[in-house]
Amino acid sequence: MRHTNEEKCIFFITKNQDQATNHHQITDCLPITQWRAMHHHGLNGQNETNHALSSPYPIKIVTDAFHYPHADQVLPIQPEQLFFMDYTCAEDIEQASVLDIGVGSGVLSIFCLLNGAKSCVGLDVNPRAKILAGHNAILNHIDKNFDIREGNTSDIFASVKDKQFDFICSNPPFEPTPPGIEYYVNSAADIYGMDFVEKILSNIDQHLTDDGTLQLVTMAPGDAKKPFKLYEVLENYLPGLAVEVILDRQPISYADFVNRFNTIFGYGEDVIAQMKKTARDDGVTHLHMLILKYKKGQRGSITEKVAGKTYEDWTTPLGV
Repeated sequence: MRHTNEEKCIFFITKNQDQATNHHQITDCLPITQWRAMHHHGLNGQNETNHALSSPYPIKIVTDAFHYPHADQVLPIQPEQLFFMDYTCAEDIEQASVLDIGVGSGVLSIFCLLNGAKSCVGLDVNPRAKILAGHNAILNHIDKNFDIREGNTSDIFASVKDKQFDFICSNPPFEPTPPGIEYYVNSAADIYGMDFVEKILSNIDQHLTDDGTLQLVTMAPGDAKKPFKLYEVLENYLPGLAVEVILDRQPISYADFVNRFNTIFGYGEDVIAQMKKTARDDGVTHLHMLILKYKKGQRGSITEKVAGKTYEDWTTPLGV
């Protein structure tokens, strides 16, 4: 299968310092061929190199285009990655050893390394993701501290079995998946897309250093007000422990989200109708984009707050 440069684009991510809270934003996105042509003609080249040595911004990330038609798509930058950046505490990543589960384009790893992390290991099952993540590390001048390894959807920590990390992060596959599909692009097994998150939580303490932090940006099912299905999972795997959940301001209805499976997976209306019925029976009406933060061994309960802005308004493409 031949994948051309025309199917790739480059994103530029900066921090908006005009606001009291420094929000990250995508300031530009160009076809990779256009960006390379600019460099070929001497535009921005030396200035970008000099700037990169003094500032982490702009972060430059090459991905596949939204319209890329194959199952090994390396997803373009999405609002949830900016959400992750805005709610990452500097002290959690300063001089930290980082593990990024599902590295994708490398955007979260690169963000951490550019903002003070000591080292990062990135895991992914997609060979093209590992190649692009390595390319993006070089593009942002942090490749010497970035180790990219084979991922495993069955045994998530297989490549780092005996390792512990100060900061474990993930933007895991979270989209609800029709019955019979174990894993597909950015989807996770289970009609609620929770399978991958559960695998991370099931033995997270084993891979965190003392006082280490887990931070996920994911989507979780619930009603219009809260992702109660996630809270059930947290009570199961992290009982009596403090977990902070930061909710994006605009959930999407479960029915609206799964309606697109007819075109993506080629499933008939009967399969989609059964997914909706199961959700109704379980009291699930909405899907929430959120940040989950957990510090190893810290006693407490689940606390919840709402983000200061809307990140995902559900107008961007939701996958292939």
